[in-house]
Amino acid sequence: MTEIEKIARWVSSLEYDDIPERVLEISKHQIASVAGAIYAGARSAAGMAVTGAVKNFGGSGEFRLIPNGEMCSFETALLHNCSLSMSLDYDDYLFLGHTGHSSVLVPLILSGERKVDSKTLLTAQVAANEVSGRLGASVVLGPHNGQMWAHIHLAGASVAASKILGLDEERTANAIGIALAEPNYPLFPGFMGPDSKMLTAAIPSMTGAVSAFLSEKGMKGSKSIIEDSRGFWANFSFVPLPFMLSGFGESWVTETIAFKPYPGCAYVDAALDAVFQILNAFKEKKGRDIEPEDVSRIRVKGSLLSVAMDGISRSYSAMWELSPSCINFSIPKSIAVAILAGKLTGDEFSSGYLEGNGERIKTLASKVSLEHDPSLTFELIRAIDEAADLARLVGSIDIRSFLASRKELTKYLKSMSALSFSDIISAGRQLSRNDAVFLARLFRSLWFKAPAFSLADVRFNELKMPFGARVSLETNDGLRFEAESMIPRGAPGDPHRLDVAREKFTREATFYLGKKRAREALEVLLGIEDRSPAEAVEALCVKKRA
Repeated sequence: MTEIEKIARWVSSLEYDDIPERVLEISKHQIASVAGAIYAGARSAAGMAVTGAVKNFGGSGEFRLIPNGEMCSFETALLHNCSLSMSLDYDDYLFLGHTGHSSVLVPLILSGERKVDSKTLLTAQVAANEVSGRLGASVVLGPHNGQMWAHIHLAGASVAASKILGLDEERTANAIGIALAEPNYPLFPGFMGPDSKMLTAAIPSMTGAVSAFLSEKGMKGSKSIIEDSRGFWANFSFVPLPFMLSGFGESWVTETIAFKPYPGCAYVDAALDAVFQILNAFKEKKGRDIEPEDVSRIRVKGSLLSVAMDGISRSYSAMWELSPSCINFSIPKSIAVAILAGKLTGDEFSSGYLEGNGERIKTLASKVSLEHDPSLTFELIRAIDEAADLARLVGSIDIRSFLASRKELTKYLKSMSALSFSDIISAGRQLSRNDAVFLARLFRSLWFKAPAFSLADVRFNELKMPFGARVSLETNDGLRFEAESMIPRGAPGDPHRLDVAREKFTREATFYLGKKRAREALEVLLGIEDRSPAEAVEALCVKKRA
């Protein structure tokens, strides 16, 4: 069987009762998290531009824009809602991908029109998460990562729509094949700064959903398009990891969903957690909130992922220095906004706030320095190894593909890292003996055939994501405050992870719905099995159906 045929067989056979209760609970919170991101994005300048643009599309339909509640076509609702959910980088993420835009919004929007129940909606959502996360993992050694995996939404949307439409195994396979026929390839200049970034999930989600409609009517798609020598893996991965498309129904990547407490890339969250600890400590000591003028300097130590993200952001900051996307990927600017406002929510990304505080943001951000702490990078590697045997994973990589792609892979990694060769040498010298031995063992694993790695063996319920940060803040009167955060609030490993999703939804929804309706809407989402999908969408909208 081809990879798509294997996926389609599992997707078409998946039933609500097959999904563990803990996975369903996380999925309901995922709906709330995505909705919270939409509310925040709706009041950004780019979000308002999208809402204004779709009003010119004309036509009518049975689908709704969130949060204003206006009726429109299915494609328009997807374009609008998916764009807003990504506009401030406030979306949830899992191992490995930012799946919520397609996995949540396609079934949520489509279910009401197709009159399916909410158990079917949740089943479609989980199926899309599981397929999209694995597809992203299979190309983790490729030219894109994180939100730039636009192509996973082609698969996620086609899978979710196939479940809602009730397609059989054959038609589900065709839907995925049609969706992946022309995969999206985001470019950094359109992603790291300008508002065009917010379309990264919207366009492929539309294409993926339409693919299911086309398959329903008999259109065929390539079922070997993933592994074909000229297919998906050949174009989207330096070294494909086919074993990542395994373990369906035995392990659940949906369990690894992280709920962001702040608008911005996942790699800024721990630093912000630490900053807010410091702001509280300052207030306890001084009896007042900190002012930007109090700050002498701020030093942040982060993992390699945080440093690389911030370095890429800086390369585009001259052109887009105060755009939401640029701030979302910048640790100094995110910290500056957080200190100025005393919080970091959708409110701070309205055009009025950024324009009115631009110079203060830039001045404060200039006082923030970021450096790599190798121990934090290894904290993450060790955490992944605890849930998944990394030596076995590395040993399952095709050594011939690895050797054939080493020059291309090395060039890519060099372009992505903000560390110089001397920085890397220095980092290596800081490794503990145990870390050095562990790293050497991983490298040696490439050369020895290991038992086949399968995601079925990964304990996703135990996975932690320590994107750690250590922060020190010095004031002009000589005080020094220090704090650290190893596991960001809302990420796997945080015992209060689901609380973050609820807090996020309530905070951002209140702007549009008011406190009472926001609480009521959250109750609807978290008890969605006993409500219809149409009721859930209705609860999210300002305008109620006439």
